[in-house]
Amino acid sequence: MESPRQLPTRALGILAAAPLFLLSLWAIAAPTLVPPPLRSAIIVKSAAYERGFAERSGKAVLAVVIGTTNETSEDGKVMMAALQKILEKTKIAERPTQVVQVTRESDPAKTAEKIRAVDAEIVYLSAGLEGIAGEIPTQDDGRRIIVVCSHGSQVERGCALGVELDGNSPRLVLNLKRASEVGLRFQPDLLRLARVVR
Repeated sequence: MESPRQLPTRALGILAAAPLFLLSLWAIAAPTLVPPPLRSAIIVKSAAYERGFAERSGKAVLAVVIGTTNETSEDGKVMMAALQKILEKTKIAERPTQVVQVTRESDPAKTAEKIRAVDAEIVYLSAGLEGIAGEIPTQDDGRRIIVVCSHGSQVERGCALGVELDGNSPRLVLNLKRASEVGLRFQPDLLRLARVVR
């Protein structure tokens, strides 16, 4: 039996171990992300299958929404670099595309305003920000905005697209219900390549 003097020390030890335990649970539960170069390539190719995006002309903007935590900031920065690299060499549906960073604000309306201000047509939500998918505008001046989650398992939170691992292979995930709700029109060829969530 412990003496009353030992109880505070034991309680402090338990409290000190709690964050490590929670962190290990998060690591187990967190989905494994497809490596950024592959994720970027799949996002770029997939966006070209959206008819509205392909029918428009001129420069397009892909906004990467970055949060303030280490996880969301790190994924956002890595994805910005990967997307910029691939878009230096290729276009999306014959359209040159610029990648811009948008920092998430605590006020959803301010984040939405930043996205509108840059005329984004594709919005990538950094890992950990999937929960704000419903806050992202899906239309602006008649343009439909393609919202992309970092992981395919998160598309049901309001994204149209995501990328996941199927064994060791990357696979596109298309939330067809969400895409239809916001007026996105993906070509049938994409549906055959993706895991479709209805």
